[in-house]
Amino acid sequence: MGKIQHLLTGDDRDPRIELGEIFGVSVPTHGGVQPEALAWARTIVDPASVSMVEAIRQLRQAQPKLGLKSATYLANRLYA
Repeated sequence: MGKIQHLLTGDDRDPRIELGEIFGVSVPTHGGVQPEALAWARTIVDPASVSMVEAIRQLRQAQPKLGLKSATYLANRLYA
């Protein structure tokens, strides 16, 4: 039911919560992305050679549990 609810109403979860669940780490209190998730993303994506859309695709392909919102959040941090 959760996935259907997200499709109908949108995903309003904090993407850091999903990243924490996937990488087995807590959500930082300071508001940043988990260093473990960002380090992993850097092993998957080279921001200098692909577009952000391609980066999101590569992240989701490498980790199927990663939702679109969390992958976009992570890609935005890679390109920051």
